[in-house]
Amino acid sequence: MKRLLAFAAVAIAALLALPARAVPPTPPTPPTPPASPAPTFAIAITVAAESGAPARDDAWIAQQIDDANSLYGPLDVRFRRTQRKEMSAAHAQMHTRGDRDTLGALMEKNVIDVFVVAALEDVDEPGRYRKGVAWTQRSTGARYIILSAAAPRTVLAHELGHFFGNGHSSVPDNLMSYTRTGGKVFLDEAQVARVHAFATKFLAAGRLADVGPANSPAIADAGK
Repeated sequence: MKRLLAFAAVAIAALLALPARAVPPTPPTPPTPPASPAPTFAIAITVAAESGAPARDDAWIAQQIDDANSLYGPLDVRFRRTQRKEMSAAHAQMHTRGDRDTLGALMEKNVIDVFVVAALEDVDEPGRYRKGVAWTQRSTGARYIILSAAAPRTVLAHELGHFFGNGHSSVPDNLMSYTRTGGKVFLDEAQVARVHAFATKFLAAGRLADVGPANSPAIADAGK
């Protein structure tokens, strides 16, 4: 027994004499990347001139964009006007599909094109006039928005909902519904998810660019 204890003592002493194994340092925890800022998409406004005057003035345009931002801003999607120009009186009256298609030739790159016209007739119900439409050009598939000068507030926001993939809703006060009761206008969770999905898709494909916050420079006006 004494011999066994002596052997154990020698073994322990030998182990203690071995150099300590270096413990690799714990790698530092990488910093959490900051959340990506909400994208701001450019809106290029093209206004039809009729009888020497634009169909709508800058204050009306600004109100439409402000209303859109009040609805989409809390959802981390924003818009700002980056260009304003005028188009001829030949485009002031939209009565047919062909009339709407001609606007495709006036589109700008990497922006949401919004064309403001004096009148926008329903192509499926002649004699009925619309406030706005998210139109797909038939030969190219290009997508843009047409607003009537008669459009009340939030019509641009509604058409942007279509631009970002949402259809109509039957729920009163939903942004994509025609029914208003005076309550708060909203988008539901599925609609918000669709807006985010389309925004991501547009950015990834280069269809739209993030142009930065609303106070960024380089707002171009032409033909005023």
